[in-house]
Amino acid sequence: MIRSAPIPALYKSAVWSLLGNVLPMFAALAAVPFLMHYLGQERLGVLSLVWVIVGYFSFLDMGLGRAVTVTVASCRHGGELGRVDELHVVGTAAVLLVCVGSAMALLVGLGIAVWGVPVRLSSPAFLEEVKQALLWMLPSLPLLLVSSALRGHLEGAGAFRSLNLLRIPTGVMLVAGPCLTALYSPDLVWACASILAVRLVHVFVLLWLVAREMGFRFRDFARALVRASGVAWLRQLLSFGGWVTVSNIVGPVIVYVDRFVIGAVLAASSVVIYAVPFDVVSRLPVLVASLCSVLLPELARLSRSVSNEPGNIHLLRRLVRRSSMFSAWVVAAVVVIGWVATPWALRWWVGAAFEEQATQITQLLLLAFGVNALAQIPFTALQAAGRVRAVALLHMAELVPYGAVVFLAISWLGIAGAAWAWLLRSVIDYAVLAWMWHRHSARLKAGITV
Repeated sequence: MIRSAPIPALYKSAVWSLLGNVLPMFAALAAVPFLMHYLGQERLGVLSLVWVIVGYFSFLDMGLGRAVTVTVASCRHGGELGRVDELHVVGTAAVLLVCVGSAMALLVGLGIAVWGVPVRLSSPAFLEEVKQALLWMLPSLPLLLVSSALRGHLEGAGAFRSLNLLRIPTGVMLVAGPCLTALYSPDLVWACASILAVRLVHVFVLLWLVAREMGFRFRDFARALVRASGVAWLRQLLSFGGWVTVSNIVGPVIVYVDRFVIGAVLAASSVVIYAVPFDVVSRLPVLVASLCSVLLPELARLSRSVSNEPGNIHLLRRLVRRSSMFSAWVVAAVVVIGWVATPWALRWWVGAAFEEQATQITQLLLLAFGVNALAQIPFTALQAAGRVRAVALLHMAELVPYGAVVFLAISWLGIAGAAWAWLLRSVIDYAVLAWMWHRHSARLKAGITV
């Protein structure tokens, strides 16, 4: 029987994953005043837009990063044949993502060359600087996408320590690079060139880590990946990744629709009262997301083995249950502390006037994102079991009703209505995901093929 990894080992990997998420975030926050001083408000605004746009293009990985994680985790107990399959999976995903990223970079570059930059700037000279900076940024797209496949392999192989020992300095250097170039020149071309250099080094180190993990010499590995790619594997990966992409596209729409409704129903100036606490509190799920990144390959490995070894269903259910209980205790502690500290923290951070308007909203959002964080456990368990279609359809089904509820709640309750609507959606989403997982695991326990 395949045994689950020891719980302490999973939590240790989750700590590495948490550090990989949190430390670069702190570095970005610390860099803002420095960049504001040396670049100025306008250049920093453009650089922020560049970061957001490049980050959003990560949805072009078509869910293949998670597909690689799940497939590699399943291949790991398949012996030598599994290792061969693993190479095919990583090679197919990597080649496809390089092609997609290069094509998108080319299209965006042509758009910039023909239509210019869709941003209102202070002078024609600065417009040319921004145009050149964006062109320097475009090669980052294929690098960003192929790193998703390579990172997916390391997660599937359980190499979280190595992955995050790379991820932490990379995340720090993505903001430290522009800080260093700003000391030399405020020109955004230098800042974007430094980001491209960091992405390039990041991909080369990822390739080396994956090559070492799979037993290849580094100089032969890229050639082996290209040779191993194939259409048959592409179909398998896209059948999983396509539905993950649906969730990745619908998710941001659900997250940001309330801001547009607030601006339309109330006023644009009211958006900041909601957006500032929302952007801070929305970091809360990273506590559970770090655990889920470790759980995904382990749950995938156990899920795939259930048909051959039915006894593993008990390990699977126990791992999900214990992860849910652990997450609940951690999230509850953070929410309680945050609820009590909210008035003081807002007053200290943004002033007494803002604190009066935003305290209730922040506290409601703390509850909402606490529930949202817990929902990631059944969400991850369902993805590991291959139930990505059901999850994507759930998110699609939520979109229109949630938009209607947001509109009505804001019309009746003002800005606080948006927070109440988000809390309601989070509770329903968690309840449905938990029910879906319970139903799926019960069918597995009963020996029904799903």
